Amino acid sequence: MSQIHRILIICIVIAAILVAGCTQAGTPLQKSPDVGKNPPPEETRAALQQIMDTGIHAGGVPGAVVEIATPQWTWTSAAGIASPFTGEPAQPGMRFLIASVSKTFSSVAVQKLAEEGKLSLDDPISRWLPVDLVQKIPNGRLITVRQLLDHTSGIADYNEDSINLQEYRNPDVPVPYQTGLLQGINASPLYPPGTNFTYSNVNYILLTLIIDNAAGVPYEDYVTRTILVPLSLNDTFIQETNHIPGPHMTASMAGPNGTYYDFSNLYVQFDRGAGDIVSTTADLNRFHRALREGRLISKASLAAMEHPLPQSRELGYGLGYATEVNAPTNVTVQGHTGGYPGSYTFWYYLPEKDAYVTINFNSEGMSKENLKTLRTAVLTYLKNGTQVMPVKV
Repeated sequence: MSQIHRILIICIVIAAILVAGCTQAGTPLQKSPDVGKNPPPEETRAALQQIMDTGIHAGGVPGAVVEIATPQWTWTSAAGIASPFTGEPAQPGMRFLIASVSKTFSSVAVQKLAEEGKLSLDDPISRWLPVDLVQKIPNGRLITVRQLLDHTSGIADYNEDSINLQEYRNPDVPVPYQTGLLQGINASPLYPPGTNFTYSNVNYILLTLIIDNAAGVPYEDYVTRTILVPLSLNDTFIQETNHIPGPHMTASMAGPNGTYYDFSNLYVQFDRGAGDIVSTTADLNRFHRALREGRLISKASLAAMEHPLPQSRELGYGLGYATEVNAPTNVTVQGHTGGYPGSYTFWYYLPEKDAYVTINFNSEGMSKENLKTLRTAVLTYLKNGTQVMPVKV
């Protein structure tokens, strides 16, 4: 997603336009049945809490929510404050914008349709998209569904900073997904399909249009009916309003002189299928476990999602799902990350420990590197029990 200094530039412009808003109240959270089950030993709980508390302080992050689920125990906690505007404490189970972690939901939806025989990953996108749209896409008749999933289509991304600024200036007017879609198409092609890798949200917007047609129902309905409802992900939904209902982490971006800006109460419809889902740490871990255990798609489909092509092997990116070896710890993590102005999420499975880790921060703080030092501290502790305190970088 966008770099922190680019967002700070946006914040400076915004400061001259309007002041930040506050979070809105809404429906109460539905408690996850996983929360509090088999808690970790007190020593483990205390060590992890200290890592989180130290990490957000070192990183200049207002707050965080976290759930770690291992075969032996599940730890759900929070650190700091949910909102720098109200001072409300962060609490376990709070909702948040998951941003690009949404892409894995979209990818799973496509895999399900493939397993149902309703499409093939090797179909040209021209089979599923309107003729007039395909004509606008450079190389539109050569690009496949798979190349959208793994970002090798050669289609450019939209101008994320511009769209976020437009939403911030007019929070009651949703920017339609067609805006970003056309921006990306007009900036394409970057290269012939299948010859390189460029992460582009526009790929996943196009995938939602394919899901619409192949499923015979809107992407939003298909994901809800086939993923969210069967797994009882009661605090997970596709965000179609301009506020997050119920207790939630404020997407807060720090600007000059310690000023914060609230990106929570904006429409995210422009990011359809690429970053438009709200969830909780417990729901995301439940989704991840179901995916890994073959309760959503077959193990063969999961293997395809895990497998990066040569063009994206350096980043480990497969089909809406990535495999990374964390260099400082040599721990393999699989999953996705998600960044939105004022919100950042790590969503991981650790195969060596059969553990699920989801952490959301309500700001990028001073930099993403600070968040990565906290991630490394958590992974180090899970790997060998060594308690390393995150430091500011």
